[in-house]
Amino acid sequence: VTESTTTGTEYGTGGKSNFDKTMGYGAIFAKAFLYCIPEGTKIDTQGGSQIPIEDIKVGTKVKGYYGETEVLQVHQYKEDPKSVRFLHIKFDNGGAVDCCDMHKIYNKRAKDYKVGDRLPVHKVTSITKYNGVKRSYDLLTADGGYRIGNIPVNSMIEELAELTIELKQSAEAA
Repeated sequence: VTESTTTGTEYGTGGKSNFDKTMGYGAIFAKAFLYCIPEGTKIDTQGGSQIPIEDIKVGTKVKGYYGETEVLQVHQYKEDPKSVRFLHIKFDNGGAVDCCDMHKIYNKRAKDYKVGDRLPVHKVTSITKYNGVKRSYDLLTADGGYRIGNIPVNSMIEELAELTIELKQSAEAA
């Protein structure tokens, strides 16, 4: 389980060592770019039932982009409940997705959706921003995504890992 926090002090500045700066930039990066699903969100399974994201373990079978897929990693994050960065997006199929503004739904950041936008089959009917999230999660699956309310949601873990490597290389070059 990965544990991170979205609160903290100023990092990556002043007369610190390169290691401290790198760690500081990483903290800034993590604070700005965590891609996550709030605790309590139910993930679809192939059999039609739903499992709260916090109850999913490595090896759990869930409904992915192309049918049943296996969960390879589960990441957990501590959130600042005062931060208003979560969205409740409803669709015309009756489904809804709760996620942070940076998470991708069908390969597009949640913050970039507008009411009336269409996924290939479903249309966005409402979007509400909210706070109060204390813990969030993301899943890495064998097919790169999972479904919430039969809406395809991307796993953001690989993207986060790639960006972390880029940031580290950038900091080392400085």
